[in-house]
Formats: sequence, C-alpha cells, structure tokens
Amino acid sequence: MSIDDLQDGRIVQMAAFRVGDEDFVIDIMRIKEIINPLRITPVHDDTGLLEGVINLRGAIIPVVDLRKRLGLPGLDDTRRTKIIIASIGSRVVGFRVDEVLEVVRMPRSQIRPSPQLSDDREPGLFLGVCQVDERLLLLMNLKKVLTPSFFDRPLEGMGERGEG
Repeated sequence: MSIDDLQDGRIVQMAAFRVGDEDFVIDIMRIKEIINPLRITPVHDDTGLLEGVINLRGAIIPVVDLRKRLGLPGLDDTRRTKIIIASIGSRVVGFRVDEVLEVVRMPRSQIRPSPQLSDDREPGLFLGVCQVDERLLLLMNLKKVLTPSFFDRPLEGMGERGEG
C-alpha cells in the first residue's frame, strides 16, 4: 500500500496488532498467515534486526522482533504473542508481535498520511494513521522495518516466496 493508494475510496482490510503500548495495522493482503511462536534459531545479523529463523513446514523464514525494531525491551513469549508471516517483495518474513487484535475494515479515505515529526529518524516507517473507535492505529510500512541490505541477501532458503 502506498500513499497514492490511500487517496481512493475503496474499502481496505488491515490486521491490527499491538507491540508494547502501541497499536499498528498492516495491509491484510501482505499476510500469508499468523502463527503461535515457534522455536527461533538465532542467526548472526549485522543489523541486529533479525531475531533468527524458524522452520515453518519446511520453509526457513527469517523473523524480526518488532519490539526490538521499535526500541522496546524484549519480553518472553506469552499466550498472546504471535508471529505474522508476511510477503514483502519477493521475500517472506515473520514479524513477532505482542498480540494480534482484529481485522479492521475501512475506506482508504479514512487513512490519513503519517505526520512528519521534526526528529523523525526513520521517515517512511509509518505510511499513515487511522482511527478505530477511540484508538489511533499506525499503518506500518513493513518494507521500511527491514534494512535495504536485507533485500540484497540471497533468497536461497531465507523466506523465499512460494515455500511452505
């Protein structure tokens, strides 16, 4: 979903999830599945973003802990912890979140562009903001969650599309 896509009036479906005290949404069309946490095998990662990899029905999927990515302290898994398996470009990546909340349906026109903060160190991490009841949800740009070097890595065995 891009900023241009936000301007038309079509209904979009987004998955709402929580990391820390904040609620976020992502385009449901990016999600392949949502799973309970599996054993994560740690891997060396220069960026510090990659938690490790999981074996999901024979597919090796890299997992990013969104708590770490957002600068929050790590937590042990709870019964609410989930891994959102999502497609980003030609890659499949797992995103560990504290809780999956609901599916949100709304017209694209209700999604407002993300406000630019003067100290915004990571422009583009959020595509927009939408309101559901009394809550504000940030539309997360999953591609910006990852570093460009992640996409330069070989696809072989690391979250290749079409596996699993």
